[in-house]
This record gives sequence, structure tokens and C-alpha cells, in this order.
Amino acid sequence: MTTTKCDRPPGLSFGMSSEKISHTLDALSNQLGRRAPVSGQIAESIRNMIVAGDLQPGDRIVESRIARQIGVGQPTVREALVALEHQGLVVRKANQGCVVTSLTRAEICQLVRIRAELETLAVELAVECASDTEIRKLLEVTGLMKEAASQKDPQQFFDLDFRFHDTLWKLSGNSFLPRLLEQTLAPLLAFLFIRNLRRNLEIDMMESAEAHVEVAKAILSRNKETARRVTQQKLQMFADQHLAWYE
Repeated sequence: MTTTKCDRPPGLSFGMSSEKISHTLDALSNQLGRRAPVSGQIAESIRNMIVAGDLQPGDRIVESRIARQIGVGQPTVREALVALEHQGLVVRKANQGCVVTSLTRAEICQLVRIRAELETLAVELAVECASDTEIRKLLEVTGLMKEAASQKDPQQFFDLDFRFHDTLWKLSGNSFLPRLLEQTLAPLLAFLFIRNLRRNLEIDMMESAEAHVEVAKAILSRNKETARRVTQQKLQMFADQHLAWYE
């Protein structure tokens, strides 16, 4: 299997704030080896640059330059980028390599529609298959989400939000659904989170946490119709809210 390298074609720059990015990578180079694993440190640094806006949606990430500047092999950088792909922060595109996730309004509309179908199915299957103990794990995550909301920590809240949904998908008992939903939702959630954070949009994290509580309790009720209705309501609320902000 041939691995696609995340190199930018000749003549294209690394990003809009290349000097700041270069400084960040130099700092990372000095830190490597103090904590393990190295690929995790690289992923964290690139993620921070994306969240801070040093890397913009659509920017290409030059794998070879990162490896050369911080003094590691390209496979290590590639491993870091794979981790960021799973988080939805970067995507691999044919003939472009790795780029920071960027979505148009039309693409968001398509993704939220797919999400509504697949995640509702995951909820229905969880009602059938998951144990009460497993479902209560969802409620444990919502408790942590409320803590992050009360501390006004959007980064932590985003991580917990994704953990909630990842846990839910796995409770479906279907081995294919988690992969399909991760592929669909990781880029969507990451892009909207970063976009909203940069535009200082007022996201009511506590309201969002409560919506997740309602979904978990609906599953725990073992009433499939109720679980379906509550899930669809909350997903529609999410879609309407973010599409309105996109305007």
C-alpha cells in the first residue's frame, strides 16, 4: 500500500503565519524526548496551532517540513497526523495531502442529515443491546460536561462531547456504525467547534450538556419511540443552531 505524503507542492507556502508556526515547531523540537510518545506531542502542537488560528481551514500541512524542523522521521509525523484525522481536525485529500478540515454550508447540511439517520439508529440499537451499567457511562460523561461548562472550558467540553458520542456509538453493538459515524462526525464537530471558538460565538455549553443528559435518560428508559424522538429533537436543535451561525 502506498502512503500519501502530506507535502505541499513546490511554490506553495506552509500557511498564512509561517513565522509563528516555525517558532512553535522550534519550541516543540526542544521539548521532544521530555514526554512520551513523541507523535502525541506533535499532534498536540499541531492541534493547538489549528485551534489558535495559526493554521487555517484548508491550509496544507507539510509533513516533510515538520519532520525536518523538529528532527524526527516522517513516519512519526504521519502517525501524529493520523491521530488528528481521527479527531476530525485534518483530512487527507487526493493530490493535496493533509489539509486542515474545512466545510462549506452545503457540506454541513449533508453531514447533519447523514448524522440524523445514523445516530438515531445507534440510539435505537443501544436501547435494545446496551446494559444499564453501560448506559450510565453516558450519564457519567454528561456530569463531566457540566463541570467543563461551569468552568467555561470549551476545549474540555468539546473533548467530552466527542467522548459521549463515541461511547454511544459503541453501545449500539454494531461494529460498523462507530466507524461510519466517526468518519462522518469527527470533521463536522471539529470544524464547527473551531469556527465557533474563533468567532467568539456564545455557545450555551450547559444547555448542550443537558441535551445530552436527556438523550442518555431516554435510552435508559428502554422506550425506543421516546429515545428516537428525543434524539431527533436534539440533533435538529444542533443542526438549526449551527446552520444559523454559519450565515
